[in-house]
Amino acid sequence: MEKHAFSDFLGIELLEITAEKAVGRLANRKELTDHLGHMTGGAYNALADAVGGAAARATGDLYVTQGCSLQYYVSTELGADNVLYATAVIRHRGSRSCIAAVELTHEDGTVVCDGQFTYAKVVL
Repeated sequence: MEKHAFSDFLGIELLEITAEKAVGRLANRKELTDHLGHMTGGAYNALADAVGGAAARATGDLYVTQGCSLQYYVSTELGADNVLYATAVIRHRGSRSCIAAVELTHEDGTVVCDGQFTYAKVVL
């Protein structure tokens, strides 16, 4: 499993990584919430990007985030929804880019956010 300082700092755990899919989770805690006690959009985005990036890099190639689009549907409240799960599925893997569809859910399967991330291949 990959290790990245920012993901480690946030507490993002990668549970599964294959060439076509990655799964991860983030436990909700006070440090990730806004003034209403809901997980911030930035935390949603960081989880989605970390899991999507892990799926992109699963083949051994290096990628950096090029762009993303997320739609938020349901908030994640501190205490009520303690874990947020992300599943990223590779939709396209080309010679210069990789596109992942990412869905975030609560433990009960409720979809809270979904979107698409584009990763640019780094050639050294």
